[in-house]
Amino acid sequence: PQYIGIREPDEAALACATMDKRTHLPAQLRYARQHALSDWGKAGQARLLSARVLIIGLGGLGAPTVTYLAGSGVGHLTLNDFDRVDGSNLPRQTLYREQDIGRRKTEAARDYVARHNSDVAVTLIDRRLDGPGLVAAASDHDVVVDACDNFGTRFLVNEACVAAGTPLVSAAAIRNEGQLA
Repeated sequence: PQYIGIREPDEAALACATMDKRTHLPAQLRYARQHALSDWGKAGQARLLSARVLIIGLGGLGAPTVTYLAGSGVGHLTLNDFDRVDGSNLPRQTLYREQDIGRRKTEAARDYVARHNSDVAVTLIDRRLDGPGLVAAASDHDVVVDACDNFGTRFLVNEACVAAGTPLVSAAAIRNEGQLA
């Protein structure tokens, strides 16, 4: 199979695809459902463990993205948001807990990932990315997920991904409607 946009696994990723670092359980137990997919197996999981994903926005769309990508075993997540957890976030951003109110969303999300999958490395960017910094961040990743909540940032992220040649997954939600591209 061909995995577009995801780098070839290195030896560390292959080892992680075999054994969970923290629990010392065979990875085939942790990732059994993924290994069972046709054309996936250990090689597919190793590729996923080698992947680097930049998530821009850790709100209503970015928060569940973090949980699912960490759970599936994406090897490196870069989390970008400059907001703090608010009590009104809790009903729809289930990544966060009451104890996280007032904390930076990036730090709370990092702690969630650390509790749920020690195979996943996390980098935090607690500031607004734009211009050359955004292009550089996009260039350093296999995929960028745009989960932000404003059009200005969406346009900048799209331009940066085009300039960097990095695939972009863009999602939007408002009230009862959603969009994924």
